[in-house]
Amino acid sequence: MHKIFLFAILFFFLFTLTALSYSLDLGTCTIDTNTCIDHNTNSNITNTIGQIPMYFFYSPSCPHCKNVEEYLQSISNDYNMNVVTINKDVNNDFFINVLQSFDANSYGVPVLVINNHFYQGDKTIITNLSKELKAYKDQPYGLYVLKDKPKPINFGTVTALAFADSINPCEIAVLLILLSSVLVKYNSKRKVLGYGLTFIITIYVMYFILGVIAIFGFKLLGNINTTIFYIIFGSLALLLGLLNLKDAVSYGAGGFVLEVPRAWRPTMKKIIENATSVFSAIIIAIIISLFLLPCTAGPYAVTSALLSQYSWFVSLLWLLYYNLIFTLPMWIILFVVYFGFVKVETLQNMRERNIKTLHLIASILLIALGLLLIVWNWIF
Repeated sequence: MHKIFLFAILFFFLFTLTALSYSLDLGTCTIDTNTCIDHNTNSNITNTIGQIPMYFFYSPSCPHCKNVEEYLQSISNDYNMNVVTINKDVNNDFFINVLQSFDANSYGVPVLVINNHFYQGDKTIITNLSKELKAYKDQPYGLYVLKDKPKPINFGTVTALAFADSINPCEIAVLLILLSSVLVKYNSKRKVLGYGLTFIITIYVMYFILGVIAIFGFKLLGNINTTIFYIIFGSLALLLGLLNLKDAVSYGAGGFVLEVPRAWRPTMKKIIENATSVFSAIIIAIIISLFLLPCTAGPYAVTSALLSQYSWFVSLLWLLYYNLIFTLPMWIILFVVYFGFVKVETLQNMRERNIKTLHLIASILLIALGLLLIVWNWIF
């Protein structure tokens, strides 16, 4: 009963922290497929059939914008254009939202958005505009429609997923075997520190690369209806949570555990124990990264899917933070062993005694996240 009470407090604390934590809001847009708002006058503009639609973002103090304005005036008699001019200084939120939807690296003007293409700078705009205007004759197109706004993802969401990933017994077991092997062979804390740092940094880099690959894959899927998106990955989080709960209640029930498959463990242990140099620790970490995928891929897949809706810059920042939390237990273990606070054997025994508790904590976090994604369709 006492443990249940403690876990209830933990759940409430994490839920409150997540709900109140700062969110990264990428903005909103009121555009639909037929009409849009003129962000200078706040009046409706109809996407008139027969007129070539485009957005032109400018600033009154921008000389390059004047060049584009003069060019548009010079060809206005040749093309029936519907130019929606938007003052970037007055409507900066809308301007930033459009640029982020194109993963733009620069936030300067002038900018022209036409035929779902993005052009920045007077020379680039003038060079490409005639091509886009002629393309309208072959295949008419409408005003650019912003992608569905991704719901804000925040520190609570990413931290909870990364924490659920980090307390998985797999990575803890691997590091403990490595440190124990080094101590037996060399009886040197300096060697322990060197091998441990090499191993953890390599794991960090490998998982960061795997995260980039996963995000790239989700981006290739293109636009997904946000409701369906959150239901799918909320269901995945819920399933992973239930599997962890299974191991918390009856470890190994059903003939499997949500960890490295048991058939792989002898081979994995043999590889770790054969570490004889820093270079071999790097190779081992790379191999172990692949061994660990069955027990770490779940939360990481959910995180990568959520981050794929954002620009690469935002996604990579969150990925750096996620992997910092993911490797945090390994950093703690390394330094408590190095400074002599706890022996490796003691940590190994603690892991074995509390393995069900680790699965229970992971299950609480993942089930809570899954329910919030599915039932409320809302990322905190």
